[in-house]
Amino acid sequence: MKVAKTMLVAGTSVVMGAGLMPAQATAPAKLPPGSIKHQNSQFWSWFAPRDWTSVDNANGILITSGNLRMFIDYGASPVLCAAGDSVEASVRSYFSQHIRTVRRDLRKHWRKLSIRRSRIRQLSESAYGPLYFRQNVKLSGRTKGRPYRGEATMDYSLANGPQYCAARNTARYAPAAGYRQSIRRLRSVQASISYFAPGIPWE
Repeated sequence: MKVAKTMLVAGTSVVMGAGLMPAQATAPAKLPPGSIKHQNSQFWSWFAPRDWTSVDNANGILITSGNLRMFIDYGASPVLCAAGDSVEASVRSYFSQHIRTVRRDLRKHWRKLSIRRSRIRQLSESAYGPLYFRQNVKLSGRTKGRPYRGEATMDYSLANGPQYCAARNTARYAPAAGYRQSIRRLRSVQASISYFAPGIPWE
């Protein structure tokens, strides 16, 4: 497979640019206490306590806890396929360039940044479609005057290549103190996200 020799990566506060948007979801069973349904636009809904807020557009949503210390960053967009004369080369190129973008953007606001990456995996075709790849990331550092930790998932699909591919990226981050409880809350809120836009741009 010959892959186009250009690439575009979009960024938000931690990660960014998507493969598959979440379908309409119901509230998970273990949401934070006092959770209600939020919907600020025609694109997204989600469940969390009343004082949580979000900003969004057709390609992504950033959810912030009421104390302004916990965040979910969920983004999706078509991208130009990364350079490479094979699927494997394009995949390596995409994740290498994307993690450099993530590191550069985080260093604007984080100190003593540490990023640990998993190996790149191809996910099940029956669940995700053909040529769908994922890399998980663990983050730590200092921001907002305190130690923070986070986790991110970066997805890359070549199903519609060789010119246009798709990227889906999610990140959750919270203060290091109480991180285990915070990250469970963030995961449950993320699981409640629903997407309502009329179609996905690359479908």
